[in-house]
Amino acid sequence: MPKGHTNNPNGRPVGSKNERTIMWEQLGEYVVTSGAERAMTILASMDEEEFLHYYLTMLEYFKPKQARTQVVGDKEAPVQIIISDKI
Repeated sequence: MPKGHTNNPNGRPVGSKNERTIMWEQLGEYVVTSGAERAMTILASMDEEEFLHYYLTMLEYFKPKQARTQVVGDKEAPVQIIISDKI
């Protein structure tokens, strides 16, 4: 087998990207450039309540939600810290 080639039936050279990888990278580039600019323009035109709804929805994809923490206790019982991933 010649150097730089694989058993790939498409004959694609070693290290070259397939079409899906190239498309995925192009989509990622759009999301962080033109798509982000467009989203910010649309968000800026919304009223506060609508903005917060969509902003918080998008934020979930940007940074995962943190688990809520609840502290429970009284005079006769020790403090319990309950960490739940259900919101």
